[in-house]
Amino acid sequence: MRMLPNLLSLGRIFCGPLVMLLISMESQTALAVTLVVMLVSEVSDLADGHIARRYSATSNFGKIVDPLADSLYRAMVFLAFLDAGWMPLWMVAIIVSRDILVSYLRIFSQQNGITLSARTSGKIKAVVQGIVQIATVGAFFVFGLDPAHWVTNLVYIGLLIATLVTAWSAVDYTIGFLRSVDIRETVSNKG
Repeated sequence: MRMLPNLLSLGRIFCGPLVMLLISMESQTALAVTLVVMLVSEVSDLADGHIARRYSATSNFGKIVDPLADSLYRAMVFLAFLDAGWMPLWMVAIIVSRDILVSYLRIFSQQNGITLSARTSGKIKAVVQGIVQIATVGAFFVFGLDPAHWVTNLVYIGLLIATLVTAWSAVDYTIGFLRSVDIRETVSNKG
C-alpha cells in the first residue's frame, strides 16, 4: 500500500499520451475509450492523496510526482483538444503557463526557506479542469465529431471558464508567493 499512491500518480502520466492518441483517432469508439481513461485518471487523482494520508505513505517523491502527473496529464489533454480543433491556442497557453509559473514559484519559495502550500484556488482549478475536460469529450461523443453550432458554443464556454479559473489560480499563487516573501523579508529585517 505504501507504493500505491506513487504508482497511481505515475499511471496518470501515461494516461495523457493515451488520451492524445485516442482523440486523434477521430472515432466515436475512441472517444468512448477516452472517457473511460479520463474517468480512471480523475479517480486516481482523488485516490492517491487519500491513500497516502490514510496509510501514512506520504513521501518526498510523492509530493513531487503527484503535481507533476496532474500537470502533464491535463496539459496533454488540452493539447489533444487543440490538435482536434476544439480549443484555441491562447487558452492552452494560459493553462500550461499557469502550471509552469506555479512550479517555479514553489522552487523560489523553497530557495527562500518558505513552503508554498497548495492553495484552494489550485484545488478549484483542478476540479473545474477535470469536469470541463470530461464534458468536452462527452459532448463530442454524444453529439458527434461535427456537432451543431450550439454544442461547440457550449464546449467553448466550458473551456473559457476553465481557462479563466486557471488564470485566477495563477494570480492567487503569485499573490501568495509575494506575500510570503514579503513576510519573510519583514521578519529578517526585524531580526
